[in-house]
Amino acid sequence: MALELLENNTYESKKDYIYRMIRKNIIDINLKPGEVISENDIANAFETSRTPIREAFTRLANEELIEIYPQKGTFVSLIDIKRAQEAKFMRVNLEREIVKQACREFPDDILFQLEANINQQEFCVMKENYITIFDLDNEMHELIYRGCKMDRIWSAIRFISGDYDRIRTLRLSSDTDWNAIIDDHKQLIKSIKDKDEERGLKIISDHLTMIDRDVILLKEKYPEYFKQ
Repeated sequence: MALELLENNTYESKKDYIYRMIRKNIIDINLKPGEVISENDIANAFETSRTPIREAFTRLANEELIEIYPQKGTFVSLIDIKRAQEAKFMRVNLEREIVKQACREFPDDILFQLEANINQQEFCVMKENYITIFDLDNEMHELIYRGCKMDRIWSAIRFISGDYDRIRTLRLSSDTDWNAIIDDHKQLIKSIKDKDEERGLKIISDHLTMIDRDVILLKEKYPEYFKQ
């Protein structure tokens, strides 16, 4: 088990950093569904005691990203399609309302950040870096929520979206037609900029429901990753 670790943010406590890195490795499928994970191995990777690892495991278990069995071990949860569909339902319905609000009024400074984000996404397509595309995709949606002063709603969505996000990661790693996804993002931001609510709603609905088509193909390709 080789964890991929990013730098610790200056404002971040060690226990929050450990939680964020383990979670990212699960979402990025670096820690694969069904894989055994060891407190000792992860403590060694972070050069720390087992206490912050246990705290991170508790948080991840609450998000249903890992399963802890006393005397048996800790495992990365298999992807549960029902949980992914619940997250999709929440996102589609809430994000449609967010996009409505964004198309009516949106701050210029965050619109500028969205446009810069798209430029970074296009660069990552050139470099075929799907993991960073995924991170930038999430950042883009988070910026839209922030522009509507709905940051806490984004946090709530993120909490239940582990399975939905892992399906998105698998899709990005399997599908090299990333330009179609980036084009959706560009058109969504253009809709916000042009205050075109009708077009914005269509784009976000189509964009967030791609999972319905993807999951059938992904289950065939990675049957061992999915809960039966």
